[in-house]
Amino acid sequence: MKTFLTSALLSVALVVPAFAEPRPMPVRGEVQSFAPGELTVLSRNGEALNIKTPDNLQIVSIIPRKVTDIAVGDAVSTTAVPNDAGGLTALQVSILPAAAAGANQGQHPWDAAPDSVMTNATISGVAEGASENQITMKFGDKTVKMEVPETAPVVAFGPGDASLLAKGKEVFIVALKGDDGSLKTDRVIVESNGVKPPM
Repeated sequence: MKTFLTSALLSVALVVPAFAEPRPMPVRGEVQSFAPGELTVLSRNGEALNIKTPDNLQIVSIIPRKVTDIAVGDAVSTTAVPNDAGGLTALQVSILPAAAAGANQGQHPWDAAPDSVMTNATISGVAEGASENQITMKFGDKTVKMEVPETAPVVAFGPGDASLLAKGKEVFIVALKGDDGSLKTDRVIVESNGVKPPM
């Protein structure tokens, strides 16, 4: 199970570089239909996307967590935006399996919101403030401090199955887009336990 989750959740911490086709493409939207071999998603911009899937599609469920569940040593993938204090405020924090520590670490532009960044790192400190919690993350020789409002979703992940891919369920996918426009993926993170994919 650990191997499965580690492999599946590297999509959360995926860097989206510019390189030869096919290229990674984040997909956010609602399931329209699913059958072995193809998942149809209505994207947030209203476009119906047909995504090819393998027989061994990895389906990942979401487990709700709290800010207080974030601990020193956790591997995390966060999405954040700049704040008025010159720092970063988290839009979400994804707690990854311990085996994912060190994978794809760094900070990169992300498309969740204007000026947003994704930071993949290891928690090196946690502090409670008067109105917000602050986490300190380390990747390589870099240290980043980030405010985590109580309203920011904090999630972990578990295994899922095809029953989760019901019509209307929200998903997050890092699909591979070919130069012919076709999309494919081998894993999908799906709304579960009352929580929608926040990344």
